[in-house]
Amino acid sequence: SIEDLPNQSDSVIGPFSKKSIGTTATGYTVGGTGWYRKHFRIGSVVNKKYSIYFDGVYMNSDVWINGHHLGNHPYGYTPFYYDLTPYLKQNSENIIAVRVRNEGRNSRWYSGSGIYRHVWLISTSPVHVEPWGVFITTPTVSQNNSTVNVKTTIVNEPNLSSLKLVTTIRDAKNKMVATSESLISSGKEVAQNITVKNPSLWSPESPYLYEAVTEIKQGNQILDRVVTSFGIRSILFSAERGFLLNGKSIELRGGCMHHDNGPLGAATIDRAEERRVELLKKYGFNAVRTAHNPPSQSFLDACDRIGLIVIDEAFDQWERQKNPQDYHLYFNTHWKKDLDAMVLRDRNHPSVVFWSIGNEVNERVDSLGLVIAKRLIAEIKRLDSTRPVTNALCSFYDHPGYKWDTTAPAFALQDVGSYNYMMKEYESDHLKHPDRIMMGTESYAKDALKNWNLVEKHPYVIGDFVWTAMDHLGETGLGNSRIDSGNRRGGLLQPFPWFNSWSGDIDLIGGKKPQLYYRDIVWRTKPMHMLVHTHVPAGMKESVSDWGWPDELPYYYFPGSEGKSHRVNVYTRYPQV
Repeated sequence: SIEDLPNQSDSVIGPFSKKSIGTTATGYTVGGTGWYRKHFRIGSVVNKKYSIYFDGVYMNSDVWINGHHLGNHPYGYTPFYYDLTPYLKQNSENIIAVRVRNEGRNSRWYSGSGIYRHVWLISTSPVHVEPWGVFITTPTVSQNNSTVNVKTTIVNEPNLSSLKLVTTIRDAKNKMVATSESLISSGKEVAQNITVKNPSLWSPESPYLYEAVTEIKQGNQILDRVVTSFGIRSILFSAERGFLLNGKSIELRGGCMHHDNGPLGAATIDRAEERRVELLKKYGFNAVRTAHNPPSQSFLDACDRIGLIVIDEAFDQWERQKNPQDYHLYFNTHWKKDLDAMVLRDRNHPSVVFWSIGNEVNERVDSLGLVIAKRLIAEIKRLDSTRPVTNALCSFYDHPGYKWDTTAPAFALQDVGSYNYMMKEYESDHLKHPDRIMMGTESYAKDALKNWNLVEKHPYVIGDFVWTAMDHLGETGLGNSRIDSGNRRGGLLQPFPWFNSWSGDIDLIGGKKPQLYYRDIVWRTKPMHMLVHTHVPAGMKESVSDWGWPDELPYYYFPGSEGKSHRVNVYTRYPQV
């Protein structure tokens, strides 16, 4: 059984402080040290196992049960769990204590602080399915028959015999469509191949989900029962044909997205996570990149149900820092545990199509970076060989003198090459590396048409992901536009009291920003839009960030500009209007 423990902390953003150590990066929010305590009682512990599961705690958490230290988990974005059984008091009060330390400069965006994702108290039999122990793949997919391979890892502490594993596949109407029964021998893992006839396939257009019900039985007694949602779909990539989903070509209309829920802060609220996915789908996106960390389980569940393809990203840095107190301090000792947690938790989600091992890491092309990349990729493939692995590479702003061709060994390690802001290299790279599959994993909204033309023109370019699909907290004013004399020096980010990135196609509360009207035309979802540009007084200039968009609206509403001339921008693919 599973109990979702309530988060009793304050989930609102703030307080904001001009003296915030994270300054522009974290939206002038503050961190610090926080404590949580949960008091609870349980009945008998005989023939039961208890564990506590955290989907995410930011960051550097320590957990105690009744005074016993269970462990430390530095990374703020991966799930983890502890066995409580040896330390629990039967028919008496138990206390779980959690200390969280969000200290120093450790993030390039607003991370939130504390227990911001779900926590579950889980009770099982001593014979049970290992956490994340069900792995479902669909090696053969067709409209007539599909093979569902289910590998189940079992914990049998009392070493019971005469056990059997029963796996039942149920469709979206809860109707049983297939079943398999296997004896559990001395090994921990049981593999079952199950045929599903006339399956409904998962895709963004038709996100059909099945459930695998896994039961461990001794005679007629059910010792453990686990329900796993999954989809039946096939993926194939080639430079000649692009990305084929269920045998059909698909172009990725993507956006990058940080994990916060705007005014609700970083707290994982199921409906808020679902709403973000709904907004992306409503506005024409079919793919999302979880920049630059694994998302919540709730977010991926919503992507499965609603139909978004996901690039599931692990890290923003490896051994070399981007901030003094960021994850680089823990990478060498914790990368494997964190990478395993991401892959094991997320590998049954049909929406997850790509694994990403990093984003613009400082050592991305040197000898150290190549060694690390090989290690990360090998670990992912050990756990899941069914998905392509990528790593987002960018220009050498941080390595003056490096030539773009220096990226070739790093790209050679990837199944699909991820290009950040480097669309200009697609065609020349294809001539040098004709088998390389490419996608734009970050791009400017202003370059949407140029990028999309390349996606439509070349099958080896499978999609484009704008930075960003939706505004987020932190990276303050990254997408700013302003009107002034032109003499004021403008930095990349904007000072207090800014807290919003303002770089998204969608604003913090879900509104459609002007660049998204333009994207309607680029993606051919609308024939024409007309937007009214704000009045620019004589002698003044408009300055727009590379990540921004000019100040315009789909209607006339600029208070104070009444009676003044305004430019109307018409966006269309029509030859004339």
